[in-house]
Amino acid sequence: MSSASYFARGIPMLPVANVRTAIDFYVDVLEFKFGFNAGSYGGVRRDAIEVHFWTPEGADPLVPSTCRIEVTEIRKLYSAYRERGVVQADADIAAKPWGTTEFSVHDPDGNVLTFVEVFGLGS
Repeated sequence: MSSASYFARGIPMLPVANVRTAIDFYVDVLEFKFGFNAGSYGGVRRDAIEVHFWTPEGADPLVPSTCRIEVTEIRKLYSAYRERGVVQADADIAAKPWGTTEFSVHDPDGNVLTFVEVFGLGS
């Protein structure tokens, strides 16, 4: 039996040591827009994507997480992030056998964001 519920989207929640610091990095470096900051919980957005942050109580050290973000014009994004020094020197953009082009960046808390473009949808 199927429910009538429509699943609209998922929102990643990444663990961070300090929500304000995480928001600043995502806004200033990755060009997201400020969403909200409620102290130990906050978020940013860019186009149709939201990323939320939370500070887990007693989590020392933090256990980083990961999320995948589908984009268009991935090569332009890669170049922009590379110029800002966000992409690790050994982290090239690569075509994957499952039909995507991808690259990853790490935020200051060790969370990994993998930017993904499905072949044929952009650059």
